[in-house]
Amino acid sequence: MGIERYCPACGQRWAPGGYCPNRWCSRIGRAWSVTFAVDVHHGALRQAIFRYKYRGEKSLAPILAGLLVNHLETRTAWFEEFGLITAVPGFTGPGAHRDWDPVGTLLIELGRRLGPAWSVVPGLVTKTAETPGMAGRSWTERQAIAQGPLRRSLVAAPDLDLTGASVLLLDDVLTEGSTLIEVAAVLRRAGASDVAGLVLTRQPWTPDPPGRPGPPAVPGSAARSARPSRPGPTPGGSASGSRPGPIPPRRTPM
Repeated sequence: MGIERYCPACGQRWAPGGYCPNRWCSRIGRAWSVTFAVDVHHGALRQAIFRYKYRGEKSLAPILAGLLVNHLETRTAWFEEFGLITAVPGFTGPGAHRDWDPVGTLLIELGRRLGPAWSVVPGLVTKTAETPGMAGRSWTERQAIAQGPLRRSLVAAPDLDLTGASVLLLDDVLTEGSTLIEVAAVLRRAGASDVAGLVLTRQPWTPDPPGRPGPPAVPGSAARSARPSRPGPTPGGSASGSRPGPIPPRRTPM
């Protein structure tokens, strides 16, 4: 029985033939190096994120932020070269899908809980307009949104200078990385030397449909992006391999 191999960038099991089915991981030009996830997007944590993001249960923010803090503080060797955390921006202006920013709220809660070793800075990149949602869309549709309206909506803070900085970019769920790519590209243009994703969950990966082979890997591209001294996500889908703590049950309105 052969040894299973996993992508050092996103944690997905390599397909037969030696490539990562996540098409972004084999692209040399992608703007993020590796993404760290607390867990796979399933079970109680999946439900908690849904309740928080789509039902507006903001009371879950401290619990979700606590999972992220635990992930950072119990794996210090993974994150020792990072000192700055910012977030994928949301839009809350006229025409917005919601009047609050779920990821931005998590970032603020994270800043309250982390010690002085971390610089938690909101607003490094802002989103100036609402864009179509990506949930449930095909690869082609997601790329059209990311490279079109999303890219046009992202603006760096005035005079932003991140020269030489290694930045953790917070988001809630990693599907395949299109949103992270666009925001990370803005941070890279501002001088960041490395941008890595930090997410609560990543989607369970599925193989390519029968009869449609995945892309061949660019030799060494993902491995070059994820430095040997900083482990990528571990097999099983999460960078931690651990399960989150209990999430309180949804409250039924009286």
